[in-house]
Amino acid sequence: MPLNISIPVSTAAIELNPDSKISGAHENGQVMITINTKDQNVHQRLGLGTKTVLYWGDENTYEAQELSCFLCPIRYRVITKSGYYYDENGEAVYFTTKAYGIDSNRHISEVLMRAAVLLLVIAGMGYRQVSWILKALFHVQISKSSLHRWVKEVANQLPPFEKMIELLNDDKPITEGHLDELYPLGTNDMLLVLKDEHGRILASQPSEKKDEEAVKSFLQKFKDLKLNFKTFYTDGCIQYYNAIRAVFGNNVAIQYDYFHIIQNIWRKIRRWVLSYRRDIKKQSENVKTPWYKKKLETLAETLWKNRYLIFKSENNMTDDEKELLKDIVTSDHKIGKVRSFLGGVWNIFEDSKDEEAAREALNNLKSKQLNLKNPEPFQKSIEFLEKNFKWMTAFLRHDDVKRNSLSETGMRVLRRLEFAHDGFRSDEGRENFLRIYQAIKYLNWDVYKPPPELQNS
Repeated sequence: MPLNISIPVSTAAIELNPDSKISGAHENGQVMITINTKDQNVHQRLGLGTKTVLYWGDENTYEAQELSCFLCPIRYRVITKSGYYYDENGEAVYFTTKAYGIDSNRHISEVLMRAAVLLLVIAGMGYRQVSWILKALFHVQISKSSLHRWVKEVANQLPPFEKMIELLNDDKPITEGHLDELYPLGTNDMLLVLKDEHGRILASQPSEKKDEEAVKSFLQKFKDLKLNFKTFYTDGCIQYYNAIRAVFGNNVAIQYDYFHIIQNIWRKIRRWVLSYRRDIKKQSENVKTPWYKKKLETLAETLWKNRYLIFKSENNMTDDEKELLKDIVTSDHKIGKVRSFLGGVWNIFEDSKDEEAAREALNNLKSKQLNLKNPEPFQKSIEFLEKNFKWMTAFLRHDDVKRNSLSETGMRVLRRLEFAHDGFRSDEGRENFLRIYQAIKYLNWDVYKPPPELQNS
């Protein structure tokens, strides 16, 4: 049995139409809010002088859906009236009164549309899930095809690319560019992505490959906006480096991202460790002495189970992991040499206070006598460090340059958006989601009242 109580009910549509006659009632199992626009201050809304004579015609009534947190739906009954007036040239100008905050074509509130789009973009739900959530929790019936259209329409209401970047820069100045690439689901093409130092994704652009000209055209958009870039962070792609230098010259520092440096070296050394482990395994199969055979089998199994621990920094290890690693390097001096080499790499980037100290650490690494079978991966690692040393150590020469890039976090954001929607069907679809994501996460776009500067119309 329902409890009858009287409480004030307010919605965005009610607040946006203070000059309309508004009433409410419970009808046929739903809360019906009637917005009668006949008594609006039409002269003010149309920007007319009070002496302009208005001529009235027919009335029209339609209903619209609204989000509801009650056990019953909320619906609007909007009463509009058509009319006309004569302008200064004596020509008739026709109009129809309207209720702000309600879409008369789709018969929904604008809040409902923005809430659905927010669920799609920020909550990472698919179209089918959002349609179900709106029905199950908010008593709203919306089809998947409608949701598809809403995303495009909401994105089209946002400012163009140049204005969005201007708003982002005004909010927090952009001085760093974190450049990386993503391979969208279901395609073979590459997507260039640029983030700033505040973790904000600035823009993306499709590219068929890591082409220097494509990267230059992408970066030129930002140079044309006269952003004050001081630093760029990239992986080891030389095309990125060359494109940055071509567009911004030597006025910006370029830092080779530490994650990608370590990733590059670790891949080389990991292949050596796995090959070494296979050799031990094969040797154990040929040994006849039982105790030695058991020792080799145990070592091979230990190296396989702990292949990731060998490459883990001590700073990130638990006490048990430290003890286990100690046992491994004690039982096999070659793995001890590998750990020593890895420690020398870490020393360059984590312990050096300046470029001179980093260079000394690299020289110490070169002087290590490993005496290992197949030393090529270690030699290639040193060659890699020497070749890119200046690029890798920009953070030691510039106080405002950091060692690590934020690019990977941008990749994860875009990948999350893709997974929720099984990949985007078009570049336009991805860009629409990205623009809406920017507006919500970075520019305070709100379900109930978007900032005026984020509205085109």
